[in-house]
This record gives sequence, structure tokens and C-alpha cells, in this order.
Amino acid sequence: MKFLDKVSFRKQQIDTVNSFMKTDQAQKEINEIYLQLFDNADFKSAKSVGITLSIENEIPTFPIINKCWEDGKSVYIPKTFSDYSMNFVKYERDTELETSSFGVREPKEYKKEILDPPELIIVPGVAFSREGNNRLGFGAGYYDRYLAQYPTKTIALAVSRQFFIKTPWPVFTLDKPVDQIISVAEDE
Repeated sequence: MKFLDKVSFRKQQIDTVNSFMKTDQAQKEINEIYLQLFDNADFKSAKSVGITLSIENEIPTFPIINKCWEDGKSVYIPKTFSDYSMNFVKYERDTELETSSFGVREPKEYKKEILDPPELIIVPGVAFSREGNNRLGFGAGYYDRYLAQYPTKTIALAVSRQFFIKTPWPVFTLDKPVDQIISVAEDE
């Protein structure tokens, strides 16, 4: 298998996923992923969940956040900083948000109600592989740094176009794998 470098693979993968997310098949997969997540033992038992506020062409996280609130879980979203660190800040319906330089909505006020780490983090990414539960993120390394400092349970959610059996990108020592990948992808 020919490896692309991470930057090239990431760009190709973002284009592939962006196209796929506009299809009916993507919505069917997302609904199935929600059902699997909501039935997951680690999700059910977690009292605090870290999650991003999804942006266009990502699996929508608001149904997950609403399920957390319905189940009495505390929800925490990341606040990122220029030194590539981040903290998880409590998120509630009235939390004031601002948009980061990456286009992600984050809490404006971040000096109170921090939980590092939440009991479970739903980790975003552009690609995931069963081989080693590897994850390819968006390239800034926030989650790899965070999980190195604050190990906790992690779950990734992947539509079929994000899921690979073997890892087709280079994996480095600092890349942190996830504990579980929830996907509807068929085994190849």
C-alpha cells in the first residue's frame, strides 16, 4: 500500500468526506452511529462527556449533546489556545460562544467550570483505522497533546468514508490512538 504524507492524505480525505456527507447514505450511517453510541457501555456510564460543537460536513454533535443532557450527564467542550493546548469547559444551553481561528465554536468564558479530563471524550478526526485504533486529526495536534497529558476514555465516530481497516497514513509516536471507533463500515 502506498502511503501519502499526512498533509496530502488529510486534504484528500476532507474532500472525500465533504462530498459523502451530502448523500442520503451519510445520514443513514449517522443515525446508526448515534444508536450504537447511545447503547455503548462507556457512553452510558459516563457522567461527564467532552465533545466538540460540530461544524459543516462533520457528524452533527447536537443530538449527542441533547442525549447527554436528557441522561443527566455534564457536557464539556474544548477551548483551544495559541500554544496548542486546550481545556474542557462546561457547556450548557446558555453558554456564550465565539468562533476560533479554525472555525470551531468554543466557550467565550473559560476560566470557570473546567474539567480536565471529562470521563469520556468523543474525539473528532478526518480518518480512523481499526489497525491500532489510529486517528488522523485536523493537523494541529490539540487532542494528541491533551490526551498525552490527561489520559481518559475516548470514542471516535466515523462514517464509512472515514473508516479504514489498515492505516493508510503515517503514524508517529506522538499520535494518540482512540479506545473505540464506532462506525457502520463493513469489514473489507
